[in-house]
Amino acid sequence: MTPEEFIKTYIPQEEGLHRVAYRLLGSWEEAEDVVQNLYIKLWGRLDELDHVRSPQAWCLILLRNMCVDHLRKRGGQQIVSLNDTLPETEARERGDRLDRVLELIRSLPPKSQELLRLRFIENLSYDEISQRTGQNKIGLRVTFHRLKNQLKKKI
Repeated sequence: MTPEEFIKTYIPQEEGLHRVAYRLLGSWEEAEDVVQNLYIKLWGRLDELDHVRSPQAWCLILLRNMCVDHLRKRGGQQIVSLNDTLPETEARERGDRLDRVLELIRSLPPKSQELLRLRFIENLSYDEISQRTGQNKIGLRVTFHRLKNQLKKKI
């Protein structure tokens, strides 16, 4: 991976990574340190990053592991779950919303479910999905737009 590709792919995730690290560590300063160390680690593995299928998922896995290590070094404090930092009612509401979205996705035709899985779970580009399914790239964009609108209306 070139430095330009790294900047384009990984740097935009920084804010979200800070929020996740903060929720896990409970300290903004420690979260900044861990995220900075994550970027140093990623930069050191620049040659290996071409093989990463989902940079966001990869960053979150590395970040979680680094936060766990940081908590252990800090004194063996318990690992904080993301849901532990939310008030109980808010965590329950988010869980209910997620259940509703999953239910709506399951109610879609199998072909639509497969397209959503390829795009949002496997994080494939429109070109890759087009190659796998044989569908036109522009048609895929229209299909995804319609699926998103359909799900938004039902939610």
